[in-house]
Amino acid sequence: MIKIIKGNIFSSNCQCIVNTINCVGVMGAGIAYECRLRYPEMFRRYAELCSENLIYIGSLWLYKGDDKWILNFPTKYHWKYESKIEYLEKGLQKFLDTYKSKGITSIAFPVLGSSNGGMQESVSMEIMERYLVKCDIPIEIYQYDANAFDDLFVNFKSLLNSLSEYEISKKSGLRIDLVQRVKTALKQESICSMSQLLTIKGIGDVTIEKSFQYVMKYKITGQQLDFGSLLRPFENTDAAGDCDE
Repeated sequence: MIKIIKGNIFSSNCQCIVNTINCVGVMGAGIAYECRLRYPEMFRRYAELCSENLIYIGSLWLYKGDDKWILNFPTKYHWKYESKIEYLEKGLQKFLDTYKSKGITSIAFPVLGSSNGGMQESVSMEIMERYLVKCDIPIEIYQYDANAFDDLFVNFKSLLNSLSEYEISKKSGLRIDLVQRVKTALKQESICSMSQLLTIKGIGDVTIEKSFQYVMKYKITGQQLDFGSLLRPFENTDAAGDCDE
């Protein structure tokens, strides 16, 4: 059964979430950037696998965690290039051939190749439905909603705003003007996710990562909230192409 949802894929209750990637070790935008922040160990392993030429079109790399699995799905070769129909078809066929043997019982997909991939959403949806209808597990396809609720972002924003600029700067290593810039950006109602912060002039990925890593590891003594626990430890699989064997 395929369910189409307009919202945030990270709110899915599915066992597995699909992360769209390139083959050159860069997770710099969209869902890939969100995964890079949420699962830093996965990102480091992914970069290593790309350097060894073990991530390629038609391969699928399954990263298993304690409460979520991430299926890394190459939709383009280089981040600069657009996605192609044959790239989606190769990956989807590989998924059909391997999802049962890998124990995937439910999965949430973004609209493959759209947005940063440059493919029309209607084209991608037609291809995805043509392949995924053959599966006998629950499948969700998430259409991107820039304003969808993002619990991790909301927690980050709340905690960052509760800390002084001086404290964040001192312990994260960021210049205080960069901390101030992030705090100012968070006041904009149009900013609803970590990746959207990258659209703000003067805020780069290093600034976001340093502030995110410090803030999300911060623990409020004596309170029930423990935002450090949001960075759940994920253990990676032994090799790239975990779904390819």
